[in-house]
Amino acid sequence: MSSTAETFALVNDIIQAVIVIFGSAVVLYYSNRLRRAEVTRAFCLLIAFVVVVYLSELLVSRIVEPDSAETWLRIGWVGIVLVPAAQFHLSSTLLATTGKLPHYRRILVPAGYVVGLIFAALAIWTEYLAADLVTLAHTSWLTPGPLFPVFAIYFWFVAASSIYNVWRARHRCMTSTTKRRMTNTLIAFLAAPLAVFPYMMLAGDPEQAVPPWLWLVIILGNLLVGVMFGVLTAQLAYFGTVSPDRVVRVRLYKFMARVPLAATIVLLVYIIVSRKSPILGLPSEVALGFALVATVMLVEWAIHAYKRPLERFFNLDDDPDVRRMQTLSERLLTTNELRQFLESILAATVEAIRTPTAFVAAITAEGPKLESVVGPLTASETILQDADLRRLTNEGNGNAAAGNLQTVDGFILWREYWIRTLYSRHSDLVLGIFGIRARAAMPDLSLAEQEILDRLVAQAASALEDRILQQEVFAAVEGLLPEITALQERRRAAAFGGLPVLTADNQQDSMVIDDPAYNKMVRDALTHYWGGPKLTESPLLQLKVVQDEMPEHDNNPASALRAILDRAIEQQRPEGQRSLTTGEWILYNILELKFVQGRRVRDVARRLAMSESDLYRKQRVAIENVARTIGMMEQEAQTHDEESFVPADAPAVNLP
Repeated sequence: MSSTAETFALVNDIIQAVIVIFGSAVVLYYSNRLRRAEVTRAFCLLIAFVVVVYLSELLVSRIVEPDSAETWLRIGWVGIVLVPAAQFHLSSTLLATTGKLPHYRRILVPAGYVVGLIFAALAIWTEYLAADLVTLAHTSWLTPGPLFPVFAIYFWFVAASSIYNVWRARHRCMTSTTKRRMTNTLIAFLAAPLAVFPYMMLAGDPEQAVPPWLWLVIILGNLLVGVMFGVLTAQLAYFGTVSPDRVVRVRLYKFMARVPLAATIVLLVYIIVSRKSPILGLPSEVALGFALVATVMLVEWAIHAYKRPLERFFNLDDDPDVRRMQTLSERLLTTNELRQFLESILAATVEAIRTPTAFVAAITAEGPKLESVVGPLTASETILQDADLRRLTNEGNGNAAAGNLQTVDGFILWREYWIRTLYSRHSDLVLGIFGIRARAAMPDLSLAEQEILDRLVAQAASALEDRILQQEVFAAVEGLLPEITALQERRRAAAFGGLPVLTADNQQDSMVIDDPAYNKMVRDALTHYWGGPKLTESPLLQLKVVQDEMPEHDNNPASALRAILDRAIEQQRPEGQRSLTTGEWILYNILELKFVQGRRVRDVARRLAMSESDLYRKQRVAIENVARTIGMMEQEAQTHDEESFVPADAPAVNLP
């Protein structure tokens, strides 16, 4: 093999390795969303099958044993024959997101995987699809079997059908943004068939070495395929998530920079250093170790140091609102940080005033609450419940509230402490108290000490006020989160489905199962399983699966919800004879004894031979399982309703 062809073969191996790295990283990135979004699930299957093909070819190019090469090539054929099924699966789910729900989808998608598995069996255990092994320098392939023409026709027919589905989905998109994304997806959809089809089987003379020009074509083809898969990954990242587009983009690019890009750079350094002669007198393995460690450190440092400039350069996070939110998140003061700051103020007070003890207490609805203390403060909880002190902090004016307490030089004399009331900056609202242990019968601070104490007291008051403002912001945001989540979901669905999605009857149902408090709703309903406001007024009554159940229970919503809960509990029941102590029966037994039978926690724990704390932990898991089951039931009910009422040939709604 000529040096030129050998160099081309090495470059091709590097490109294939990069595609394997990035493809595997994509599957890992989407792994936590596989159960929520069918588009993501189908895309991950497609990427996984392509990775199998490229990995097998990469390994075969470095294998020296012919028998092993044939084994890996036949394993790679598993990916080749299943790519059409996964591609058609992905295209049909993309079409379904636009409101087009063809009835054939439930038949053809599983049928495609079955046909793919049949071809895979033929490729692995017979020679009907792939026959003899052909081995040349740095490349090997299998000659075509008698059924290869049949497979080729099937492969390209399914690929064309998949592309046609995406083309239909593009024409049904409502907004310019989604139409542009679907256009990019349509172009990138050619990547899978172009990447995995076994073109070498079409070579004429298996004895002739691969010419350099063909290596160049293969390299350019793999580069194009890699770019197309990158585009496809970027376009499909928005499915299955309710996060804003900017958040999706930032998360994706950060992951790609930290995982596959870093791994690719390390791989390139490994190849370059391992092929060099000893560097500066160091053995190759020593130089390689230092180079790899240095590369990992430099890549991670670069990502950390230039993260924000790169985000703005690529316009990932360049919105003024986003910058304000980022600045706010970086400036927020947590409870622990507040206490540390107050502790520093108190330590400075103790040092400046020469007193053994200083403390700060905040005002809450329950009365004074100790935030921080320096020095001995005996019986602090008892002290804070003192009637005079509580009356002091419940009034807007400290002097008026003092009652019988003596006030001297701005201090309230209380027990053995000198007290300063902490006020907000723009009103007379009492935020808390600043106390120091008296060093004399009466305040005897010098002018310098008084000035220092005034500054420290002002900083303590400012910290308490800022924390109160933050808590108000948090409370407002937490109240908005369910609505924001629902709005993001409707926005994303409407971008593909338009008017039918925005006017669908199940819109409120989806909001319920997507609500962050959904698990709590299920727990509350189980708590009042046999009746009570948490059952009769539960938001779960809005679920379509509950509405569908009502005719079976005399249109009684509570009875219908109880029936759904009971059905979900029964789905947690293992097979076989019931046991109170077997591990697999624990979750079902907790649900049945605690909620259905209504037994007390102590009785349930005793019957199941476990501690109450362990019971509460396992009860939480059991409730999460019930919530997940009801969510699946709801999604099935909505899907069935959509397929029943949306005609397969319904035209797209074109909005002006």
